[in-house]
Amino acid sequence: MKKSFLICLLILFATPSLAHSEEPTDVLKNTVILGIAILKDPQYKVASKKEEQRELLCNTAGRVFDFREFSRRVLALKWQSFTPEEKKEFVEVFAEFLCKYYITRLQERYNDEKVIYLSQQFIGTRVARVRVNVLWKGLEVPVEVRMLKRNSTWKVYDIVVLGISGVMNYRAQFQDLFRNESLSQIIGRIRKRIKQEERRG
Repeated sequence: MKKSFLICLLILFATPSLAHSEEPTDVLKNTVILGIAILKDPQYKVASKKEEQRELLCNTAGRVFDFREFSRRVLALKWQSFTPEEKKEFVEVFAEFLCKYYITRLQERYNDEKVIYLSQQFIGTRVARVRVNVLWKGLEVPVEVRMLKRNSTWKVYDIVVLGISGVMNYRAQFQDLFRNESLSQIIGRIRKRIKQEERRG
């Protein structure tokens, strides 16, 4: 599951287009092109360049992935109980963890996987679901990318791999944590995980 999800991060690395007519699938196709280009760039093959590559991928992902919307959905009803400052801090720390954790592993494991575009479905005018298959070691892994339209630009807010939603997966984890810990304690826990990832890299 984790390996297939890592490869699906390829679809997060597109820079938003200024074109008003761009379809969600267009965003994803551009994403794959850019993500693969960064991953395959020869200058990043040396260990000393991996951090620079990871930062580039994280920054690019941040322009297309709506971390605030993802966080809001992950925290569900808890989100409303936090102040604007608390929400901002949580989103920033959670986004940093997600980028460092998943992109580090994507750097390690990417091996010319391909994406097959199947369909896109609009739910109203501002929500879309794009279905793709990711070729992983000879298998086709079904993926659904959920997107919102923000100021004429499509943003990813959830990825469903093999029927498992990223939002729902993390929501369950945080619900367990909130039974015994405060928001500040949980943010501290995430910061520790970030430091672990930095030492790992």
